[in-house]
Amino acid sequence: MSTDKWDDAPCGLLTLAADGIVLDANRTILQWVARRREDVLGLLHLPDLLSVGGRIYWETHLSLLLRVDGRFDEVSLELDTPYGRLPVVVTAAASESGESVEVAVFSAWERSRYERELQAARRVAERSATQTRALQHATAALSGAVGVEAVATALLDAAVGPLGAAAVTIWLAEPGEGLVASGSRGEPVDGVPVPPGRDVVALRAAVEHEGRVLVPLHGHVALQGALSLAPRDDPAADPLDLEILTAVGQQAGLALDRAQLYEQSASVAHELQQSLLDVEPPDDPRFAVATAYRPGVEMLEVGGDWFDMFLAGEGVLALSVGDVVGRGLGAASAMGQLRSAVRAVAEPELGPTRLLSRLDRFVEQVEAASMATLAYAELELATGEVRYACAGHPPPLLLPAHGEPRLLWDGRSTPLGAFSVPSQRPEGRVRLHEGDRLLLYTDGLVERRDRGIDDGLTVLRDAAAGCHDLSLDKAVERLTRTMLEGELGRDDVCVLLVSWRGTPFERYLPADLRTLSSVRRALGGWLANRGSDDETRRDVVLAASEAMANAAEHGAGGRPDEQVYVRAGVARRDDGSREVVVTVRDRGRWRAARPSIERGRGLRIIEALVDDVLVKDDEGTTIVLRRALRREMT
Repeated sequence: MSTDKWDDAPCGLLTLAADGIVLDANRTILQWVARRREDVLGLLHLPDLLSVGGRIYWETHLSLLLRVDGRFDEVSLELDTPYGRLPVVVTAAASESGESVEVAVFSAWERSRYERELQAARRVAERSATQTRALQHATAALSGAVGVEAVATALLDAAVGPLGAAAVTIWLAEPGEGLVASGSRGEPVDGVPVPPGRDVVALRAAVEHEGRVLVPLHGHVALQGALSLAPRDDPAADPLDLEILTAVGQQAGLALDRAQLYEQSASVAHELQQSLLDVEPPDDPRFAVATAYRPGVEMLEVGGDWFDMFLAGEGVLALSVGDVVGRGLGAASAMGQLRSAVRAVAEPELGPTRLLSRLDRFVEQVEAASMATLAYAELELATGEVRYACAGHPPPLLLPAHGEPRLLWDGRSTPLGAFSVPSQRPEGRVRLHEGDRLLLYTDGLVERRDRGIDDGLTVLRDAAAGCHDLSLDKAVERLTRTMLEGELGRDDVCVLLVSWRGTPFERYLPADLRTLSSVRRALGGWLANRGSDDETRRDVVLAASEAMANAAEHGAGGRPDEQVYVRAGVARRDDGSREVVVTVRDRGRWRAARPSIERGRGLRIIEALVDDVLVKDDEGTTIVLRRALRREMT
């Protein structure tokens, strides 16, 4: 094809290398993305020209199709342009040698508009046919309801909706109690007399009863309940159709049978997963963590989402959040196996890359865990360095103590056990500063039926920006509430938020105080390194010095063989502000002493310098000092 025909083609044309690098591109595609040829060829991968959602879909699906099938056809994607996202349809085919890929990109703007108009017309037509589909609607609602309460709710809604009743009450059969009112619409739940159970058992069809319609709800073996509907008194209203109500009653009785069996299974699965998620974090003052787990509400099922945290080695905190495909007992069982495998495989010096490679081999033996996604990170508690990798999982979100949140896009690869697994999975690295936070989560937090993943990630980043001054628990609560607001709940959600507190200050001071000056200087330097203002630093050092001196004199008697323990760290208060916490501990008990020129006024001096003082006598004396740190702390 001549250069002019190539460039003037009405569609975008590209030639890619096997790894996705753009080798050639015509003028049409370059104009669409508003980029110069020299800025694209040999420098960018095709996914770099797509929206965020398109990039993820390329990584997890399209690249695999090219490797396995050698092509894909008419896939809807979006180009990332300066003027917004441009809907396109993409077809790609690999060469016989597999060394290059030819790609055709067609604009789908007019097609998208036509589809929207067609959908609007279809909705109008469906609304006009609602009454004629009453039975179909009620049956579909019952078949989609999971759990006894959901079945009862679907039946009540259908009764006052497409079935045309003015009011309705439902009774459910309870062992040893007979028929018990469960709910109503349009009337008080106890406003209708309970029908005699013996009479309802004998019914096999809907009947008129005292100006209402009584519908038996029979299961396979026994009566599951009864429904009583009040007709509308509007002269133009159609009478209730007894044949339709009889059919609905039969479907509802069978649905209640299924719901009872399901709830037994779901209860086992839910308790299993909750026991697996009941993780006790390692005890270490250098980090803090908060988690949240919300099961899918609409379907009432327990899925394969999980989080975990444990020490992978001395001073290395391992964090994992994953999602197994599916729901119910099978997914919960596969989740438990995969979560245990992560703990079993993790070891010092292994790292995220090799851990994911080992898990690839594991999921080959556990079919239910195939295509699971996982975000795994290792935090060096001494330095704050994080190594992480994501196998088909949403990117971690970094929440700096000072600065805007950002998504971490490095270390991405295909889900575990995918058809084509890279020989060596990549990993990313990031250095946390004191007070920085890292958020791991499952896709249920950002994916919604009414919102694309691009928008979901943007909303998450914006929501996280408003959580700087909140405690970890409150930050997790606000994030989940914001992200899930208005969502019916179609997927499980796991959230893990970890904060690196940095390395605390620790010293052992001989009770003869010969090293007091050096400890004071070291404490002042430690506070300065954490951005403390001069006034706070002077006050904290003086208060700590007085506490150490009192501990040495009154608790340890000034004996050089006795020691006073001093520790300082930075903590976050409930209102989100930061404070320095100094702990001084000895093995004796303080004795009241008269003020002296050398010692000053003891506790009264300390109380004047800090915000809070706590003295505890338990196997010695411990004094805890707290003083707020100002906002210029870094």
